[in-house]
Amino acid sequence: MLLRSTVLLSVCALGACSLSPERPAPPALDQQAAFSSDYALFPDNTGERPAWWLRVVTASITRQLQQAIAASPSLRRADEDINAARAVLRQATADTGPEISASADARVQQSTGEERSNSRAAGLDASVPVDISGSLQARKEAAQRSLIAVQADAAQLRSDLARDLLIGMIDAAEAGQRRLLLDQQTALASKLLRLIELRFTQGLATGVDVLQQRDQLAALRQQLPVADLDRRRATNQLRRFSGITPDRGVDFDIDTLPDIRDRFDAVRPIDLLARRAALRAQQARLEAADASFAAALADRWPQFSLSAGLLSRVVAGDASNLVSAAVDAALTLFDGGRKVAVADQRRAQLAAAGHQLLDDWISAVADADTLIQAESSLQERIRLSDQRLENADALLVAAQRRYERGVSDYLPVLEALRSLQQQQRDHLSLQAELARTRVRLHHALGDRPQGDKA
Repeated sequence: MLLRSTVLLSVCALGACSLSPERPAPPALDQQAAFSSDYALFPDNTGERPAWWLRVVTASITRQLQQAIAASPSLRRADEDINAARAVLRQATADTGPEISASADARVQQSTGEERSNSRAAGLDASVPVDISGSLQARKEAAQRSLIAVQADAAQLRSDLARDLLIGMIDAAEAGQRRLLLDQQTALASKLLRLIELRFTQGLATGVDVLQQRDQLAALRQQLPVADLDRRRATNQLRRFSGITPDRGVDFDIDTLPDIRDRFDAVRPIDLLARRAALRAQQARLEAADASFAAALADRWPQFSLSAGLLSRVVAGDASNLVSAAVDAALTLFDGGRKVAVADQRRAQLAAAGHQLLDDWISAVADADTLIQAESSLQERIRLSDQRLENADALLVAAQRRYERGVSDYLPVLEALRSLQQQQRDHLSLQAELARTRVRLHHALGDRPQGDKA
């Protein structure tokens, strides 16, 4: 009766194992998606290439970037995360192989009125899992994919760090050039103030002209500490990214704006899955979640292992050896639904990972598309700014000539000067923003994984 009940429960349990949760559908990524704007395409057919941040700037800045990235504490932390993931993979790999253990003991026994007896024993046990259900292999696969994800995270961190370093260099250079421009404009404003004060003493200028020029000079001087603060803030950012405290110097050439390459790889939106390290990491996490789901399903089936043992004993001088071999099988007949709940949890995590990959990909495509349009827009704005600079310079020259001839007062000269100076500062800001946008666009388009062919 007991045997019949056990068999019946086993059949019911195996039937329950066969009712597994279905795998969720994979994320539906549009293979034919395209960017809404064209941009300067550069065919990616050069085989092995350095990282994008080493290709878009000059050699001197490349060396500085490499030094700063190598000194970053965040990348050293990422290396340790990779080491930890490798250790987890080694554990999962070891679980699929044999396990051998040895044991030994020595005893002395003596009871009242009896002689003392000695015994010694030594044993050797070995076991090998039989992964019929595939649960151990699935866990190993999950550990492998998790390692790939962590490695991709480190690659994304390195790319993010290079982007932030380049933007910090651009910010510092922009602040430095704005300070030089303000110094030149302040010197010119001071010269004009002395000229107007002289003309005022000669009765050729009014007190309003003097006051307006003094206000212009004060406004320019007021911007000097702002430029200094912006430069200090940018250099401190460079120090932070490089793992250097503010009291240390940074060997960066930040006197001029870096020249960022304006040609970009020919990339389709679907290509970002392989080119963006963050998307590769999410893909690996999706595969790891799929392997974990498979392991949870396999855990509901019987588990088998082979074992063998050798025991040698010596009791009171009598020696004996015992050799054993066994096939072990285990099947959970009732656990209150725990394994079913675990499988449902893994399925939900797998579905969530798929939705996350789709969301991350759409965000990456939208980000790249926005930057493509921004880069094109900034080029057009800089072209128009060049024209406005020429017009503002010509207007200032004409206003000065009219004032020198006595045709008009000083107010048109002052307005023309203010317009030219503001246009010069705006033009510098546009150039810096174009450089930052190009850096962000190169970063958004990513890199082909090393070892892949074009």
